[in-house]
Amino acid sequence: MKLFHVIIALALLTCSSAQAAKIAIVIDDIGNHRSHLDAALLPGKVSFAVLPYTPYARSFALRAHHQQKQILLHMPMEAVDNIWSGPGEITSTMSAQQIKLQLTDALESIPYVAGVNNHMGSKLTQLPVPMHAVMEALSSRQLFFLDSRTSEFSVAEDTAKSVGVKSSRRHVFLDNETDKAYLAQQFKTLLRHARKHGSAVGIGHPYPETLDFLKQHLPQLEEQGIELVFASELTVAPNRSMSLLPVTSAK
Repeated sequence: MKLFHVIIALALLTCSSAQAAKIAIVIDDIGNHRSHLDAALLPGKVSFAVLPYTPYARSFALRAHHQQKQILLHMPMEAVDNIWSGPGEITSTMSAQQIKLQLTDALESIPYVAGVNNHMGSKLTQLPVPMHAVMEALSSRQLFFLDSRTSEFSVAEDTAKSVGVKSSRRHVFLDNETDKAYLAQQFKTLLRHARKHGSAVGIGHPYPETLDFLKQHLPQLEEQGIELVFASELTVAPNRSMSLLPVTSAK
């Protein structure tokens, strides 16, 4: 009888674990400041999006990899307001070959890259032709794409699926404001979406307030029935559909 109870308990535990909601936390805009290096010490499976050609891009990627974190290339892409998005920017005036060369060069500048997300890009991610070139470059390297969703008209995910690239999207920006009340509100929104849909992706930035908030709250996720996973673990294969959520902010 005792053995029966043990088997039932194990079955319930396995079932509960399998149904745990999952979140991915991605910290964008890494690489411009030495202070960003400390972000690699955040607890758990945090993913980091590193800007190419920035002073601390390579050293951060090396440190984060040593801390068993995941690295994304935070690729500068053209915005609707024509604000320059940074060194290596991909624009709509480039040919497909130029886009692929630009992206390849950026990828090779940062070690241990597992995927790519867009820095800015509210214009480029709306355009099927340049995004097709982006996805072909990622497909050749078997990298995933995370759409930062800086435009509600983004075609990035559909294009990724058409090329055979695994993809996902941002659901919540955590720190458009950095006071504790706002951070707590956005974090709750992220967890609420994860519980409702099974998973959610939140994007933050290496602000001291954001990092302090995450240091405090990430270790508490397990007791709340939430599993922290890398961004790659929430990507969707091209033959599957994923839940859509309105854009909450743009940049």
